[in-house]
Amino acid sequence: MALSLDTQSMFEPYKVMDAFEYMRSFKTGTISGVITSPPYNKRFKHRGGKCSNWASSKLMADNYAQYNDDMEPEQYVAWQRQFLTEALRLVGDEGVILYNIGRHIKNLKEDRRQDIIEGFPVRQTIIWNRKSSNNQGGKRPSIFPPIYELIYVIAGKDWRLPQKHVKEMRYWGDVWSIPFETRNPHPAPFPVALAERMVKTADGPVMDPFAGSGTVGVAAHRLGYAYHLCDTSPEYKELFLQRMESEQCTLP
Repeated sequence: MALSLDTQSMFEPYKVMDAFEYMRSFKTGTISGVITSPPYNKRFKHRGGKCSNWASSKLMADNYAQYNDDMEPEQYVAWQRQFLTEALRLVGDEGVILYNIGRHIKNLKEDRRQDIIEGFPVRQTIIWNRKSSNNQGGKRPSIFPPIYELIYVIAGKDWRLPQKHVKEMRYWGDVWSIPFETRNPHPAPFPVALAERMVKTADGPVMDPFAGSGTVGVAAHRLGYAYHLCDTSPEYKELFLQRMESEQCTLP
């Protein structure tokens, strides 16, 4: 199902627009894999109405470009469930969604992830061991520093691991130990090595509707698959184009 790079060059690979508007422009079942990590929604309010320090944290720098990450929890869950519904339409019965959602600790309790995925066809959960943490929790932390994230494999009923990659996939298992990216100015990028595993899992045209710096596109390009990227930030599109220049790739 891989497409040649000549075929890839026939369309604009990175659009600056709303994720849902972008996804709705594609026909049902035309994407092999939706691979993404949405904004984390970590600029929540503490008891007393004060905002967290997420917006001024080293990780966030000046916040996500074009997005302030501060939805009400119930609104965020509904938004992500709407996203997964549209993603399932795109991949159809034979495709797969690889959905990485960050944890959210509030009032000493982890919430939201189960609420988001409830009722969706989660085939498996991959543990991504990042081997380190951006959050050491201060001088007297209330939790152990988190060094892993979850990747939900949400699959159509006829989806199977691709035959041409299944031999190496047997060695991956369901715990992927891949260090997080440290040389990317985006506040929360995928490592390319992680994105390459995800693209191989999809084995066909892939989409990232929250593309950020475009790591899914970089991985797909390296592996020879078509990719469709979208984000609301022109700054992130420019970052992606700069990355692709270093990949010695000509884009429209």
